[in-house]
Amino acid sequence: MQDKLLTIVVPTYNISQYIEKCINSFLEINAEYYKYFEVIVVNDGSTDDSVEVVESLVKNRNMNIKIISKENGGHGSTINKGIKEAKGKYFKVVDGDDWVNVDNFKKLIDKLQTVDADIIITDFSEQHIYNNSQIIIDFKDEFVSDKKIIGIPRRRIPMHALTYKTSILKDNNIKISEKTFYVDMEYTLLPLKYVKDYIYYNLDVYQYFLGRPDQSMNINVMKKKYNHHNRVTRRILDLYNEVKKEDKLRIILDDALEYLVNKQCLLFLMNGKKIEVHELFKYCERNGYRWKFNLAEKTTTLFYIDYKTKGILRFIINPLINKKAKKLGGTYAD
Repeated sequence: MQDKLLTIVVPTYNISQYIEKCINSFLEINAEYYKYFEVIVVNDGSTDDSVEVVESLVKNRNMNIKIISKENGGHGSTINKGIKEAKGKYFKVVDGDDWVNVDNFKKLIDKLQTVDADIIITDFSEQHIYNNSQIIIDFKDEFVSDKKIIGIPRRRIPMHALTYKTSILKDNNIKISEKTFYVDMEYTLLPLKYVKDYIYYNLDVYQYFLGRPDQSMNINVMKKKYNHHNRVTRRILDLYNEVKKEDKLRIILDDALEYLVNKQCLLFLMNGKKIEVHELFKYCERNGYRWKFNLAEKTTTLFYIDYKTKGILRFIINPLINKKAKKLGGTYAD
């Protein structure tokens, strides 16, 4: 049942000091727009006062906001819950430590009233806390604004730029991995095989907050959660195996997997996991994906040569890899 134009899902976990800015960005929108969108705050088992902060902000306000509290299950579980509860024609995730540009969000609502497309692409800004700077990430050189295109975008679109038609997610039972970090890749790639068209709007809507020491993309967090990243990499490899005969989608996945496999190899290196490196390449080949020799990614290419030659060249390769490992605080081989 669709009784709203847009559902905004706000994943929330122990972010009481940040979520006020997120919720206020919606409260600042003119009340006349409230009838078009709903906000669902999915509290993922927070142990701080995140929920109380939200409740105090929305008390006696007419905005359609719903708070759902659940046991901790990770970012993916909050998205899954949001999809299940969504009543909007369109669906967008705004993390609780991020926010929206009020004026451009209103313009997006205006646009959504007149369009029907499976994917809506908009620009976003990176808000860097450590140097108080802003970088706008736009797609105006890649897409023509306000023009609906049949097919899928030529490359993977970042999560912050995406708004899906909700039926794409609901009708195709899209489920994001739970109790797992780094599921953005799943959210941006799994629905693509069901997408028939898309449209781009040159609007800087999403404001992405960067610089928290506990953020998932912090390298020290990534080192500890290397197995989470590995699960996501393998799931995208599974998807690759399913769709590798579809040229346009395969090209997008090729690019995504080049990034994922390279990052995963470096995370294995930081944790001294040589056997896991070889297991990853085996899994790649099992799913029809082959690492392409890439001099820009020298370390991963050395890993691949070591794997393919079954260690015959280890007396040459291992010293080179260990040199990189020492810089990253890990070890690869004696």
